[in-house]
Amino acid sequence: MKDEIRHEKPVEVNIQLTHREAQALAQLVKRLGFSDCRGLATSDIEAYLMMDGINQIMKALAEEGYAPR
Repeated sequence: MKDEIRHEKPVEVNIQLTHREAQALAQLVKRLGFSDCRGLATSDIEAYLMMDGINQIMKALAEEGYAPR
């Protein structure tokens, strides 16, 4: 499974958000943690993948100036 994950082709997702939506989403992804994802996931692997995706969203938001402390 780990090899499959490492060799996956990236998927590009483009969205448009209002300023308020971007602020709120940045707050959400800042507050989400592994335990939140684990509670919604079917396995530890899925929870780690969720966190990887959340971290990518955080990075993209930060690059646009939405990086709450």
